[in-house]
Amino acid sequence: MNDDTGPMELDLGRVETRSTFSFDGTFDLPTPEGGNAACAVAVNATVTRSASSYCVEARVRGSVRAECHRCLGSSELPIDTAFTFILHRGEQAPPPDGVDEEDIVSIPVQGDTMFDLYPRVREALILEIPIKLLCREDCRGVCMKCGANLNEGECGCDPGIGDPRWGALKKFLNGESKT
Repeated sequence: MNDDTGPMELDLGRVETRSTFSFDGTFDLPTPEGGNAACAVAVNATVTRSASSYCVEARVRGSVRAECHRCLGSSELPIDTAFTFILHRGEQAPPPDGVDEEDIVSIPVQGDTMFDLYPRVREALILEIPIKLLCREDCRGVCMKCGANLNEGECGCDPGIGDPRWGALKKFLNGESKT
């Protein structure tokens, strides 16, 4: 597993009114089929302080590299996403208009002023990965007979011979089945 993120910690103690933070990192993300996808990102976050709350607005740009689901070749997906959430000290007030309750994170009144942004960045990236990663939209995949990558050219297999598992249905559609 590749993990070169370093800390993605926001130092809330140094935020007077508004501060910006930047992070770069590479790490692996889980894919829907259970594998891993290499990810490289740049994160820019702006933290705005208001009384006992901090509004964090983050933008994540980068790329995810994984196998194409059709041809099994290497595929790189550009990522550009943003998210916003509120950190709240002490008693939690009702969420402001347009903010979901799950977007509010309570932090202790005393103690560490550091907040790790990495779990939120990771979550935002996982939500951006499509169920089917493709190297390109018109990917032709692999030949069902010989396994050749059809993006690189025709393989020479007879396209008239289909998958034998569909043979019974083909006979039925041609009226060859027993009744």
